Amino acid sequence: MKKNATVNSTFKFFLLSRATRSVSLIFVTLSLPLYLFALNYGIISIGIIYFVIMTFNALLAILLGAIGDRVGYKKALIIGEVFPIVALAMLAISTNFFVIIFAAVIGGIAGVAGGMRGVFSPGSTALIASNWQDQKERIKKVAEMNYVGSGFAIIGSLLLYSRSFLIGSAGTIGSFRLLFALSAFLVLVSMFSLFFVEEVNRPEKTTKIMKTESAKYSLRMMVANFFNGVSLGLALPLLPLWFELKFAVPISMIGIIYTMSYIATAMGSYFTAKNAYRAKFSILFIASSTRTLQGIMLMVIAFSPLFFISSAFFITRSFIAGLGSPSRSVMNMKGVNSQDYGTAFSFIGLSNRLSQTSTGITGYLMDISLPVPIILGGLLQTIGGFIYFKVLSPKKNRPYK
Repeated sequence: MKKNATVNSTFKFFLLSRATRSVSLIFVTLSLPLYLFALNYGIISIGIIYFVIMTFNALLAILLGAIGDRVGYKKALIIGEVFPIVALAMLAISTNFFVIIFAAVIGGIAGVAGGMRGVFSPGSTALIASNWQDQKERIKKVAEMNYVGSGFAIIGSLLLYSRSFLIGSAGTIGSFRLLFALSAFLVLVSMFSLFFVEEVNRPEKTTKIMKTESAKYSLRMMVANFFNGVSLGLALPLLPLWFELKFAVPISMIGIIYTMSYIATAMGSYFTAKNAYRAKFSILFIASSTRTLQGIMLMVIAFSPLFFISSAFFITRSFIAGLGSPSRSVMNMKGVNSQDYGTAFSFIGLSNRLSQTSTGITGYLMDISLPVPIILGGLLQTIGGFIYFKVLSPKKNRPYK
């Protein structure tokens, strides 16, 4: 009982970690394509660089997940923070092409710049699954993590906006590098916060990889998430650059739009946290329907003729993402054995991360026609929502109804 009380009381340090991490990684995720473009790298080259980053990040997640099952998810989270700290420090001190690419790869500095970008790292969902067994309590904790992360993501996007005030004294490239240094410090704070987080005693690992039941469920989740991963990879990692190229708006304006989107995501997650025990729909329905709606919003964004219309639908999509993300995180937990959380969640995430390497062709598609990757991404995510529901609908012979 005392251990459980300590776990609950130290959750605030976990939230602090997610908050500072979100500020840092949101700024860097938004900035990297713009930074590379400012260094005169072409759109096609940026897409290829993102392919390499996401591939490495997927493999690292598998390794950290397996480590977490054996030594604890808290330790895996701490180890995982070392990579972005080193990477951001390298970005802050050098403009050499090879240094930048190496740093971006080992730091996993790419992906979707959504409100939950800095919240999830290998071991975060597993830690919550391990520390809390009640399904609705898990939804509540994930939602709290999401709205704290999304709320602080606002500061990350404001850092992008503030860069315009630094250009006069530090220059276009120097202003990015100063903020990369600040981002490295924030991830360092995140890492030290994790030392104060308590974790329940882990069950002994009895298999080399994972139990059969966990493997079967993980495979279903990987299939359910594949289309979504491809869609996100096509549409979102280069979206800040897409806004700049399509509507010819300044980077500071893009920062403002992302700030508003993070407010919307935080509001969606806050609503879910407050209503976790009063939800009238199944978590599977919420998880799949919100994913479908996000895909529809992407297609509307692509066809919108004006920046403010496109931005309004992007912000709406972010609110929907905040509503649905906690349910999808808890769906990941339903059919996994407690000794396999880290490995299973890493494999589930693998389908998302590897499928997001579709970003590698986004540059080519944008070079042909700017709206194409956003339209394709939206269509695939809409289809993916239906597939998610179909694949994960409970049947009598499945243990995770």
